[in-house]
Amino acid sequence: RFPDYANDCRTAREWATNHLFGRGWWVWIIPLRGGDVSAGIVYDSRIFKFPEGPSLGQRLHAHILSNPVGRETFGAARVIEGDVHALSMLPYHSEKVCGDGWAAVGDAAGFIDPLYSPGLDFCSYTSYYVADLLARSLSGDDVTDRLHHYNQQYPITYRYWFESLYKDKYHYMGDADLMSAALLLDVSSYYLGLVRAVYRDPECAFLNLPFTGIGGRLARNMMTFYSRRLVALANRRWATGYYGKRNAGWRELYDGFVPDIRLRKQISRGLLRWWKCELINLGLMLRRRATVPVSQPSTATTEAW
Repeated sequence: RFPDYANDCRTAREWATNHLFGRGWWVWIIPLRGGDVSAGIVYDSRIFKFPEGPSLGQRLHAHILSNPVGRETFGAARVIEGDVHALSMLPYHSEKVCGDGWAAVGDAAGFIDPLYSPGLDFCSYTSYYVADLLARSLSGDDVTDRLHHYNQQYPITYRYWFESLYKDKYHYMGDADLMSAALLLDVSSYYLGLVRAVYRDPECAFLNLPFTGIGGRLARNMMTFYSRRLVALANRRWATGYYGKRNAGWRELYDGFVPDIRLRKQISRGLLRWWKCELINLGLMLRRRATVPVSQPSTATTEAW
């Protein structure tokens, strides 16, 4: 139906995902069988106000139509009323994830954000660790220390994952320069730090929650640093009116991410993109601050519709 978009993406359709991005929000678009399409929005209500309207479905439809790609693909779409739902304050985690005779894994233990779909990662690590606990307990081992470690380490892993990957990320989602740098560095770090270890020795890797040990702390510090810089760059671009200036006509293709030495290409590309943004920022520092709308403060972190 949209050959221009299909021709720009040289990959099998079943491997592709579709997202729209803006400052403070992103939209998923998932084709379903029978011609229906699942569409939804996740946004940070501190910096984005969801449009008003008579119903959730019409509000979502109106927002999608405000995007050029969304307007072209959803212009003739019809909302299936009664099949639209909303959740607010998505992030949560349990203060205690295990005890005598019970343990929480996956989304039962905690959830951060649907961006990058981290649910299966948390599910893999936590379920494997708990399965090992059960096996040891059934064989007669004393698992008291391991239960204590799981309760102690899970909230640390959760906090590090949030701070290094998601904190204030929605500030730069609408700028293609900054978001592409983040995508390259985020996914490369994921493959380098987590996927590679699991491929090499899954039985050992899954027994250690992410961001543990010296290597985990170094990775967390590195990711937190570049993420904070991208947020600062986004705020400068927004204040000077430069935000999203290079978005129009943006076309960029990446090689597939793999857990080996070929990651150097994506890491180098991400670092170069980030450093170029830093150079642009030096020029923007000398510009007069443009007048921009001030968002209303909110205690909500992310919401999904």
